[in-house]
Amino acid sequence: MRSSRRTIDGCVRLAVLSDHGVVLRGYREGDLDAMFRLDEVCFETPFRFSRAAMRRFAEARRARVVIAELGGELVGFCIVHVETVEREEVGYVVTLDVALAWRRQGLAGMLMERGEAEAREAGCSSMALHVFTGNEAAIRFYERMGYAFWARDEDFYGGGWIGLSEGD
Repeated sequence: MRSSRRTIDGCVRLAVLSDHGVVLRGYREGDLDAMFRLDEVCFETPFRFSRAAMRRFAEARRARVVIAELGGELVGFCIVHVETVEREEVGYVVTLDVALAWRRQGLAGMLMERGEAEAREAGCSSMALHVFTGNEAAIRFYERMGYAFWARDEDFYGGGWIGLSEGD
């Protein structure tokens, strides 16, 4: 797994997919089933969250959840947790899920930017995330978003899967 940290400074650009009708909004309890189903499509078994874990992450006290919907259908979401690390508030990207039909159209970037903006509003000065070393497309996406390799976390996902820590 790969870790990254990213400093949040300046304005966050919020892309608008209004010509497609995509709306960004906060989490509602009724979103859980659709989020869980999308996570099952987006990730292989070792990287998926259980329904209970998804609820814990989405409903955590310091969670910031951004939902993307089109015509009432959930097409993506991002969960960011506000965490205190060495007396600094850090936004940690728990997950970023985008429906297959919406990939490579700017939606992931839009979700990340809104998640970063909400983290900044909560007092975060940097962002961090983990990504599976074998997920080259995600690594390239996060690097385009300004994240950089920070550390290699052996067995982060369990079962011998390695993750990279990335941040700004």
